[in-house]
Amino acid sequence: MNHLDAVRLLGLDAPVRPEGEGYGQVVPEDFELLVRALPQGVIAGSVLLGGADVPVRSLEDFTRDTALRLADMREVLGSREQELWLPLHPRPRGMVTWGRTANDGVLLWDTTVADTADWTTVLTDTDFQFWLDLPFSASEFVARAVTGRAEGTPAFETYQEYESGTFWKVADDKRATAMALANRDIGAVEEIVTRVRSIGVPGVRQYAEELLGRAGESFGALPEDYLAVMREFPGGVVAGVRVFSVSARPGAPGLRRLDEDGLFLQWGEVGGRAFGWLTAEDDPEEWRVAYVEPDGSALTCLEDQTFATFLRRRLRGDNSLF
Repeated sequence: MNHLDAVRLLGLDAPVRPEGEGYGQVVPEDFELLVRALPQGVIAGSVLLGGADVPVRSLEDFTRDTALRLADMREVLGSREQELWLPLHPRPRGMVTWGRTANDGVLLWDTTVADTADWTTVLTDTDFQFWLDLPFSASEFVARAVTGRAEGTPAFETYQEYESGTFWKVADDKRATAMALANRDIGAVEEIVTRVRSIGVPGVRQYAEELLGRAGESFGALPEDYLAVMREFPGGVVAGVRVFSVSARPGAPGLRRLDEDGLFLQWGEVGGRAFGWLTAEDDPEEWRVAYVEPDGSALTCLEDQTFATFLRRRLRGDNSLF
């Protein structure tokens, strides 16, 4: 997937690639060419590219307008005592912002590898509680948003068109989300799923379902609350909890058996501790969250916590491990 594919999906004419060097040296070339090809506006009612003079000459210049947002992320995560699996810019190989969502989420690059062509996307919500780890370039992310958009949503709108059109649908969705989350009796699964969906980028759910499909029956029956969440959440971080993808891609962790007898099924980690379930019970609905210390010295079972209730507890500010 390259920028030409994304531009064509948007129904726009793709310009000829400019002569000269400099593209792809500081940030991915496909992003720079997308910015050059697209007028300013909203993609699939949800995605807004960061403005930039291209080719980008330095990360300092590129990140200047988003430095305060990155500072907000660091402050919020620190106040919650939450960690990510990746640092934030300007730390070495830190995540760099490249766009935002109509719901005030942020799009970033995972810059772990040196070659900018291999940078992938991380998507976070407006509260910095959900961080979605996505193996997509900017072009593929845009293309998936366009192909996954709801019927009737324009592929591309100028800001003026958006404000008189799709904006009102986005506003209605925000109100519906607020009303759902205000319900004191909301269940753990419904709360998490509602919050993931509120990020509002089409294509994410389809990718999460792809991952579940790839996993197939590799692990046998799994708890229903886990499956319901992972149909929406493709992996990343929830309230400081690293939640592995149900189907790992090369070089990334995934759902896995941690011990030789297969009784501990790991779905994530917190602070170096392996989190998962003890699967001695035949019925997955009886499985409860457990964790193993980093040195393997002890195993603790949270006998009253399922996957979903544990994540909700974290989302509500309770970071205890007991």
